[in-house]
Amino acid sequence: MKIAVLGAGAWGTALAVSLAGRHEVGLWARSAAQVAEMAASRCNTRYLPEITLPASLRLASDLAETVAHAELVLAVVPSSGLRSLLRDVNALAPGVPVVWACKGFEEGSHKLPHQVASDVLDADTPRGVLSGPSFARDVAVGLPT
Repeated sequence: MKIAVLGAGAWGTALAVSLAGRHEVGLWARSAAQVAEMAASRCNTRYLPEITLPASLRLASDLAETVAHAELVLAVVPSSGLRSLLRDVNALAPGVPVVWACKGFEEGSHKLPHQVASDVLDADTPRGVLSGPSFARDVAVGLPT
């Protein structure tokens, strides 16, 4: 499966590393400088410095490039950025299933992520949520959560 992981914080990076062994995974970060640093060091020194990024993991700061051939989009950004990210995903990859892995309320509207997704995504876009008690590092090293 071709998966676009959008958000290169600790949680997004851990999920991308975990999935990269079994799927084609692209990891997107908003910052081109962060992507360049991760590509050079093959790790996310800011969030998971002890985890090596697999050679198969594609890194990009171009959202359109990252979602272009995705069969699944995994949105792993803070709740404050979910609405704008989902708007962009909906425009760039309409109908591609979207799973979000963020928690909390949207500032201002106080909506939960599923409510934000309902506001933004096309009605027929498959969607879901990934949650649970886990630590990013544990997921990245393959420990059960």
